[in-house]
Amino acid sequence: MNKNRITNENFFDEYKYFDFILSKHFKIEENGVGEYVKRMKLAVIDVRDVLPEWDATIERLNKIKARYEGLNNAETSFDEFQGKDEDVVWMRIFLTRFDSKADPLSKYSKLEFTYKKRNKSLLQKILDIFK
Repeated sequence: MNKNRITNENFFDEYKYFDFILSKHFKIEENGVGEYVKRMKLAVIDVRDVLPEWDATIERLNKIKARYEGLNNAETSFDEFQGKDEDVVWMRIFLTRFDSKADPLSKYSKLEFTYKKRNKSLLQKILDIFK
């Protein structure tokens, strides 16, 4: 069997399991990875300063989802080069972090943000005088 095929089959199976676990967590039928990314995108923008892995996680989740969809929709053959086994390792590490509440969304849920107020403009200050 072709090495690319073995790598892609391992990835495909691991992604299905990965998506299943996330779907189960969010109590949805499918597309747990998409739901995770969606919830990350709804987060306060300041989280990027506090959790440096935030953007990298979104990017990685989107890439592995696109890779899976390419294989699932037969846009790409399992014999074509798609990537390395590091995606499988990354998903396993992510699930370990997810189980121990050390993934980005779990960390985010524990944070408290103080919202900075923007200084009023000159026009707003003048309007406040006449109120």
